[in-house]
Amino acid sequence: MNSETKELPQDEAESTATEIDSIIHPTFVKVNVALHFSESGYIGLPYWPERDTLINIGKDVSPRLGPEKKQAAMNAALEKRGITPEQFQRITQRANRPFYTAGDLDDGSGEIIIPQRIFQSFLNNACQVVPKVIPRIASKGLTFIGVKIIDGFFRSGKTLKDAETFSRFIKMEESNQRSFCESKFIINFSATGMLLIDESIIKIGDLQKLCEYSGRYVGIGSARPQGFGRFQVSRWEKVSS
Repeated sequence: MNSETKELPQDEAESTATEIDSIIHPTFVKVNVALHFSESGYIGLPYWPERDTLINIGKDVSPRLGPEKKQAAMNAALEKRGITPEQFQRITQRANRPFYTAGDLDDGSGEIIIPQRIFQSFLNNACQVVPKVIPRIASKGLTFIGVKIIDGFFRSGKTLKDAETFSRFIKMEESNQRSFCESKFIINFSATGMLLIDESIIKIGDLQKLCEYSGRYVGIGSARPQGFGRFQVSRWEKVSS
């Protein structure tokens, strides 16, 4: 049996070709953005690679040991990993930095930033929880290629000297015991940056609506259940090419 190939009407064919071309060759737009944190502070609380190193070293040092044996176990743990005492001091200092900062200095000084990865994770989380009437990115993986910060981070204009402390008790996972915890946060600032948006993934107006709703009700960063990380979109300006 011979099958006949049906040709699309010219208008429909041109429309389909245009749609395919827009997907293969997406349109990127730049948007000048400011996210203002006025009533809610931002907690970074990064999990540094150095923190992971300290945890692994700690597994080799039993808390039941006396001071001398504990120090000997610590020395053995460091030697096993090829870490000198000086390097261990630096690892400890870097592990305790409460924010990501420009320059990534050991003492945590420098301007506090919100990295691109944190903003993209915020968008991913928002897309899972916002109401259906709010525009969203359909696939989690598309967020990381569809929305980028040109400099790689939002600037805050704040440093560690501007930070305040949020203190609370946290319930431990395996018991009713509480652990006292303190986290540094910054407040009354605008996180500013330039977004590069692939409009074949999400239109700039739809992304603005997603950020406006999620900034108010979802939040970014740590301690969101305690009300931290909420912001208002105070600037959203398309930049002419």
